[in-house]
Amino acid sequence: MSELGPFQAMWRAWDAVDEELKAKPLGHFERSIEIQFEEMREHLAAGDRDAAVREAVDVVSIGLNCLRWMGLDPTEVAEAVRSRTDTRMQGKTHEILDKYQRLHGI
Repeated sequence: MSELGPFQAMWRAWDAVDEELKAKPLGHFERSIEIQFEEMREHLAAGDRDAAVREAVDVVSIGLNCLRWMGLDPTEVAEAVRSRTDTRMQGKTHEILDKYQRLHGI
């Protein structure tokens, strides 16, 4: 299996514009995420779950592109995911949710 599993094809789809992505400012990715959530909210309000799912997949794509922008390759992305999961998420999900509630009210 490839380094990114089902996300490898998504990564490859953006290879054609690799240099253009790397030239974008960080704000490009931030605003792109905001747009996807706005669109997701609209689809959910309209009862179109399938369209909302597509927007959520686009959020993953933007996250991957941000990692590409930071200079990571698929192997490094996969390792970063494993490391973050092991050190931050595994067995700590309740703690993470509580922190966001306490600090950010969400």
